[in-house]
Amino acid sequence: MKEVIKKINFKVLSVSFAVFLLIALLCISIFSEDKTDQSLAKKVSVSAMAVSDDYSESSDVKGFTDSKIKLSLKSSINGFTLEYTAVQNSTNYEVYRKTESETEYTLVASTDKTEYLDETVKSGETYVYEVKAVLNQDESHINGVYSNKVEKKFVKFDKNKKMVALTFDDGPDKYTSAILKCLDKYDAHATFFVLGSQVKKFKSDVKNAYSIGCEIGSHTYDHINLTLLSKKGIKKQINKTDDLLEDIIGHGATLVRPPYGYVNSNVKKLVNKPIITWNVDTRDWQTKSEKSTYKNVMKEVSDGDIILMHDIHEPTKNAVLKIIPELKKQGYQIVTVSEMAEYKGITLKNGKVYREFN
Repeated sequence: MKEVIKKINFKVLSVSFAVFLLIALLCISIFSEDKTDQSLAKKVSVSAMAVSDDYSESSDVKGFTDSKIKLSLKSSINGFTLEYTAVQNSTNYEVYRKTESETEYTLVASTDKTEYLDETVKSGETYVYEVKAVLNQDESHINGVYSNKVEKKFVKFDKNKKMVALTFDDGPDKYTSAILKCLDKYDAHATFFVLGSQVKKFKSDVKNAYSIGCEIGSHTYDHINLTLLSKKGIKKQINKTDDLLEDIIGHGATLVRPPYGYVNSNVKKLVNKPIITWNVDTRDWQTKSEKSTYKNVMKEVSDGDIILMHDIHEPTKNAVLKIIPELKKQGYQIVTVSEMAEYKGITLKNGKVYREFN
């Protein structure tokens, strides 16, 4: 009788233990699954997202973190204006900055806009910027990829003092780098109207010119008289050069100087940028004389002038190395075309021709 009772008790206990174990495992499984779903929802749920039947939360987060963001930088009187491409689902953008001598970046702004004006920069200092897209949620902070780095020197000018714009056509070329070193030394800026065909050969000079505060304009791709081209041909000459510049400095040319200064109604309508000619022609391309180029600048120069030179000639380079310090000595501020227009309160308009700001 005792053996029967023992057997019965053993069976009951075994079955009870098995049932209890099964229930426990089921509870653990349900609890774990619910917790995982809640965790995923916290990471990806954003009220601004449009949710559809085939909406995949995990793929949207992946799309956000894999997104591209492109930064470009422009100088102004008050500082640097940063412009960057939007990232889908981003809730804000973090702007990071460091000086040339610093090793660590500092967070200087967090904004939901795709443009930011940094007015805290100091004259004569070179800054490096990066922007990061961010996805903020209840308890999560998801970072997108960083933008490209952009380096640029800021120089503050005085609108009450005289200024002049040195401009260079047909380059860059092997003499451009020497001119850039001299400009940087004297905190001077210039506008380089580059040829797309030359940009491909001298990318580093274009990037360096931009980083020290110079302006990059377009002189077309092939130095062709735009007035003789079809509408399609005009656009091609401008767009092809812009595409190359965008890969190097983050944006296309800000200005256009048509070859030979030739302009007609089609050119004005289709270049879609301010058109810059000149009021002081050094004739350096003709004389190829250091002495003549220097003399033609110094005897003609006045406040608001736009001076034409070509950085493809060695005599011009030699003359410029003397012109820059002499102009500074005489109290001139050497600025880009766009800087001079801004400091003098002139808004440059697309398709309009400017030859001076006197």
